[in-house]
Amino acid sequence: MAIKFKALIGFTRMKDDELMVTGATIIGAMTDNVHFEQPTPELATVQGLLDDFSAKLTAARRRGSPEETALKNESRLPLEAALRQLAYYVNGVAEGHLSTLLSSGFPTNGANGSVQSPLKVEGVKLSDGRQSGQVRVDFDKQRNVLMYEYQYRLQGENEWSERFATSSSRANIIAPLTAAERYEVRVRALNTQGTGDWSDNATMVVR
Repeated sequence: MAIKFKALIGFTRMKDDELMVTGATIIGAMTDNVHFEQPTPELATVQGLLDDFSAKLTAARRRGSPEETALKNESRLPLEAALRQLAYYVNGVAEGHLSTLLSSGFPTNGANGSVQSPLKVEGVKLSDGRQSGQVRVDFDKQRNVLMYEYQYRLQGENEWSERFATSSSRANIIAPLTAAERYEVRVRALNTQGTGDWSDNATMVVR
């Protein structure tokens, strides 16, 4: 049975520092993220709860009184609740699409502690497709990768194309392209631990 990927909500099991880092990562990843245009709750609300928890955590560690520790623990609960609500929103929008989930900054299911984030994709090679206006894209395969994404653009332009997903490192076709123009292509890998860096750009003139 295929795995349906989703954002995880096990925040109660996280240590205080881990919760802080996870919350900050999620807020940073979802800010101005085109996939999540109307987050619920609003990111400003989550940021406020995170700031409050951070301040109380700092106070509890500095003074260490039972009262400060209790205040820290109490401030953690609404932060966990807000992150859970945000995870439900992310799962509803993503509908199991891994690259969309990973772009949210949330941890996802299927993660294995021995699996690391993907490395930078190497060995990107462009060649002629079978027809005019086609480019074939090949690159070095990585272990523990669920999918790859690639983009292209005319060399010298600023904007990249939309992201295209593939599970294969061989024989990916980009088309239709304009003959006699030079294009550049980049590739990155994704798994349950995150997204790797984009490869160096590979270029060729389309026949």
